[in-house]
Amino acid sequence: MRVLSLSNDQSLFNDQSVASRRLIGYGTIVARLMVVVPNRYDLRHELSDKVEVVGVGGWSKEIIWWRLWKKAGKILSHDNFTLITVQDTYFIALIAWRLARKFRLPLEIQVHGFERFHDVRKFLARFLLPRADGVRVVSQRLKQTLVEDFKVPEGKISVVPIFSDFKCEKIASEISTSDSVFSAKNQDEFIFLTVSRLVKVKKIETQIEALREIRTLHPEAKLWIVGDGPERASLERLVAVMGLQEAVRFWGRQDDLANFYQTADVFILTSDSEGWGLAVIEAGICGLPVLMTDVGLAGEVVITNESGLVVPIGDLGALVANMRLMIEDQNLRQTLASGLNLVIKKLPNKNETLELYRRGWERLLSRNG
Repeated sequence: MRVLSLSNDQSLFNDQSVASRRLIGYGTIVARLMVVVPNRYDLRHELSDKVEVVGVGGWSKEIIWWRLWKKAGKILSHDNFTLITVQDTYFIALIAWRLARKFRLPLEIQVHGFERFHDVRKFLARFLLPRADGVRVVSQRLKQTLVEDFKVPEGKISVVPIFSDFKCEKIASEISTSDSVFSAKNQDEFIFLTVSRLVKVKKIETQIEALREIRTLHPEAKLWIVGDGPERASLERLVAVMGLQEAVRFWGRQDDLANFYQTADVFILTSDSEGWGLAVIEAGICGLPVLMTDVGLAGEVVITNESGLVVPIGDLGALVANMRLMIEDQNLRQTLASGLNLVIKKLPNKNETLELYRRGWERLLSRNG
């Protein structure tokens, strides 16, 4: 198989990124994988002898999209690719769909989650998804959404969870116990940890509001926020208005996440929407119990009272009650952490995940042969 992929992922130009390592794995199951990515500048970057990333630049989004269409078309004209896959459901997916029609190739659309969208993006997603030859999603929840809300035939959808090669022990062993993360926690403190890009859909403000309430009963409770994004300034203002400067700490973007997972007491996620929830998997690998809203892998991996606690989206009262439960019941925390770790071990490993990708692509080719 020779696969052309269209993606928005800028981290593919970094050899050490998770996405780049994942692509290198794809290279073991195909003859050739070329990924075309909108970028500030034109460039070519080889990740392996089989995997190459091509950046297409321009002065505006519209120019970049036009040049991406032309560049991908030129690649398809000069090489014998067998299918197109795209990690997008909007404008890049539209380009991929037009290319697939022009060159009579099967099209796979990958769906890792949905933003809150409207107008033209909503129209594009509803138009493109049912017209793809195959749709790959990361959770059963997303599959159900595609069938019910986007009218995608169930037979076109394959479910492949995101594989994580996160190694908690290995990374943590390289970090001195005198590191600032370990020294930042006092023995009598109870740390809720969130690891997230700071954007509106993550609803970090809900965690801050819940912390204010829980501290009336448990003043030892604190919140550590790891990550950065456009909402950081407004979240910091909210913390100041609520007088929680000593209880909430913003750590910014961090690479040594194992350090945080092993130091905190509970991982918390309050998103309005998630495709999967990779940070939940990482926390579980490190033995951290999870409290999360009913999104992404909740119901598949995190099951209430078995492998975590799940609360309804936007239910502040339920969130506060379950935060209190986590603080007050150490046995529950241990049971949930053990249950989550057990479920994670049953998820497809790297080789099994790659085999699922290979079978999915071969099914596309056989249906369109």
